[in-house]
Amino acid sequence: MKKIQSRRGALAMLASIGVLAGLSGCGSNGSDGGPKVTGQVLGSYIQNAAVCLDVNNNGRCDQGEPVARSDAQGKFSISDTSKGSWKYIVADLSGATENDASGKNMGTAFNGTATFRSPRGVGSVSAITTQLSQLIDSGLSQSDAQTQLANKIGTTPDALLGDFNTNGNTLVKAASDQYIATVVSSKAIKHVWVIVLENKSAESTYGTTASDSNQDPYLKSLMPQGTFLSNYYGTGHVSLDNYISMVSGQPSTHDTETDCFQLWSDIVDAGNDSANPKVLKAGTDANGHASGGCVFPARVQHIGNQMEQAKLTWRSYNEDMGNDLNRDGTRTCSFPRRTAQLAGSDPAKAVDGTQAAQAPSASGDVAGDEYATRHNPFPYFHSTIDDLANCDAHVVNLQDNLATDLQSIATTPNFSFITPNLCNDGHDGDGTGAAGKGCKNGQPGGLASIDAFLKNTIPLIQASPAYKQDGLIIITTDEGVVTGLTPTTSLSADGTTLSLLEPEMGNQCPGCNQQTGPNVTRPEQVTMSTLPVAQAALLGINPATLPASVRSVSIALNYLGVGGDQIGTLLLSPFIKGGHVDGTGYNHYALLRSLEDNFGIGSYLGYADDASLKPVFTSANIDNR
Repeated sequence: MKKIQSRRGALAMLASIGVLAGLSGCGSNGSDGGPKVTGQVLGSYIQNAAVCLDVNNNGRCDQGEPVARSDAQGKFSISDTSKGSWKYIVADLSGATENDASGKNMGTAFNGTATFRSPRGVGSVSAITTQLSQLIDSGLSQSDAQTQLANKIGTTPDALLGDFNTNGNTLVKAASDQYIATVVSSKAIKHVWVIVLENKSAESTYGTTASDSNQDPYLKSLMPQGTFLSNYYGTGHVSLDNYISMVSGQPSTHDTETDCFQLWSDIVDAGNDSANPKVLKAGTDANGHASGGCVFPARVQHIGNQMEQAKLTWRSYNEDMGNDLNRDGTRTCSFPRRTAQLAGSDPAKAVDGTQAAQAPSASGDVAGDEYATRHNPFPYFHSTIDDLANCDAHVVNLQDNLATDLQSIATTPNFSFITPNLCNDGHDGDGTGAAGKGCKNGQPGGLASIDAFLKNTIPLIQASPAYKQDGLIIITTDEGVVTGLTPTTSLSADGTTLSLLEPEMGNQCPGCNQQTGPNVTRPEQVTMSTLPVAQAALLGINPATLPASVRSVSIALNYLGVGGDQIGTLLLSPFIKGGHVDGTGYNHYALLRSLEDNFGIGSYLGYADDASLKPVFTSANIDNR
């Protein structure tokens, strides 16, 4: 008995001075044999990281996975008892320290979920290898991933890996330092909510001179808490193309720029834009539209795909989705083809039945439903809808899920995309409450309903543990409104068709140098619908005033520019002191690029790859970070 007690005392003493550190953490230290897996955790040099062989490929170190602790130079040696059944090494940085070349603690504080990953065969585990792993998970070969990441950093593929502390590669070292400061440090923003409103100018939403500027006192009361991006612009007109650019960096097709109101068609993959290989060129779709189509092929990804590849979580919350299952089909991952299939009709002939809001019936047997697919970008990607179980888990009804998910940090997604219904996002109604000027559900709509939605939703998010710990709310709008321009008319050469041209100015943010992309041109006129002359009054045209030769009337969008006009955007976070106004030119592509930087994503999607875009999440805008 005395010998046993002495042995326990010796073990306790060794543990107290750290000799047993390699035995602690997540799983076995592999002391029972197996081939050695060695390497080094780099920041500068990360000491006391729990480094494991990620057998179940979940991006974490779990009980039972072979593990060791890194030493003062970041070096580790793991006995692989898993018989090689792993793809990545994971370094859990919680509780670790960062040392300089002399072994001095640099005082870096890592957040509780901070990890690095590295693919098999790479000798280091770092911020750089973490991004390399994400790109491999996106489907790239390691060689192609290495080339793409090297291009992003500005170095060469052969100089990307290795000990950047000693090999003199200052660009790779700076990229690592930036990642540590913004992604895995204790000041990292780990939870972001993007709330998207509809069709409001910056002056209406945040100013004082527009006719509806008095409708959103709550939203304006938030401005002293946050950072206001006064020169933030949409990227297109009329709605869907803005949502697409916001999450994927892809520009307009001839169908996404008009909200895909006809046959819900696939985008035919015609290769890449010669000017930017990350931008898809669209072929002729099922509607016969050259450079058209709605749904991007599976190789085109969005930020949700990137979050999954980074072992982070995301959700799209959509108000009213599935309120009426006869209209929307499901309460999760609703899109026209799935709705048609559930209804027993031909999915190939599906049209979007959610383009207009549905009023509740007087008897109450038909629910009010103001969900709009075009304001929910994720079903427009085969990378999401081809896996319905995955889509159901990520694209959900807002009322069913948001409040529940916010109850704990563990259940709160790292990235949340929030789409109010057609009334609460301000799309429908003018906000005055005047008879005939409101929404189908009886609410006033416009900025008045936006304000009511935000007054309920913002405090809900701000009270959540995730927001209090490391959250950021982004309140933005899809597009601005055109002021000072009036519709014009034109008569066809044969005199039989009168077209009403609705101007879409398309101003873009200063300094953004936004491109049209390969699928549309500017200026351009796009016909939305054509009616017999007897129905001209539906377009606000008096048939009696028309020439006798006119047989039909049409309404067309007259695109004058490539942008989406000025909308403004507000940032709210515990890291923000408040009251700051940033006049830098931003747009949805700049936001996507900034989100990718914030979450440490290894590459930029589409036009987010434009190096001229300014970062939104600067130290000036998020001052306590």
